[in-house]
Amino acid sequence: MNLPMMKSETVSREPGTDDNSRLVLSITRMTVHNGPGLRTLILFKGCPLRCCWCSTPESQKTEPEMGLYPSKCIQCGLCVPACPVHAVSLVDGKPVIDRALCTVCGKCAEACNAQAIVVLGHRMTVPQIVTEVLKDELVFKYSHGGVTISGGEPLFMPGFALKLLKALKEAGINTGVDTCGQIPWSGLEPVLPYVDFFLWDIKHMDPKQHKRLTGVSNELILSNARKVSDRHVPLYIRIPLIPGCNDSEANIRATAEFSKGLASVVEVGIMPLHHLGKSRYESLDRPYPIEGLALIPEEQLQKTKALIESFGLKCRIEA
Repeated sequence: MNLPMMKSETVSREPGTDDNSRLVLSITRMTVHNGPGLRTLILFKGCPLRCCWCSTPESQKTEPEMGLYPSKCIQCGLCVPACPVHAVSLVDGKPVIDRALCTVCGKCAEACNAQAIVVLGHRMTVPQIVTEVLKDELVFKYSHGGVTISGGEPLFMPGFALKLLKALKEAGINTGVDTCGQIPWSGLEPVLPYVDFFLWDIKHMDPKQHKRLTGVSNELILSNARKVSDRHVPLYIRIPLIPGCNDSEANIRATAEFSKGLASVVEVGIMPLHHLGKSRYESLDRPYPIEGLALIPEEQLQKTKALIESFGLKCRIEA
């Protein structure tokens, strides 16, 4: 399968904002795959990578977007007159958005009681987020959990991330950061005292292949991982395992060898390809880049796990 050459995001912050607020995609409670215990997961918009297998395309851009879910439509038609620029119409009774006209004002979403049209991304301040997650304080206490920030890239606006992580720690909350690692060290280093662990993606060990698949090389990502490990912050290395992209034995060996050299690595997680993000591309009227890409057989997953464990690393296959 010929995958598209990916282009990276060059914007370093959300245009027209300061470090006091950021666009939040969602806040999900009681998650179990984002670090120890039961965790509240916060997804932010904005990412410097463009991974061809990305399952949350709505997290890539740094501005709000309109999500369209025709299957939820009750055909009331209220969205059409609500749009001030006439970007919404009904085709076969279902809403369609002319994205060239749409200004993402959200008027159609306000009119849609069925949530067939929604605004993806709402701005929140640090105090607003802390107030929201403190509702789960007892859950964190009795499950030894906490908050994990993700995205997108949660450190895409380093100043905001620093304020948020510091506020969470001051509130006594365990903090995890799910990162791609493509952050200038000057933005990453200040947050380290306020991070209990990192979930750190290693997508490919070859810099040229990494750039082809994600839009950026991997030098900064690997360099940052080494520096974070030298500071003794726990690292959970995660490998999104994508057929024909990074699942070769040579790349797995190289990734395991790199991980073994990081003193603070807790374990390596294998994240097999899934197609759960396809509907999200459809909601944005975007083509799905990995249409038809086969899932990895269980036998190969077990062999990959065994290979990583042969390096003396703890490894698990993530659901």
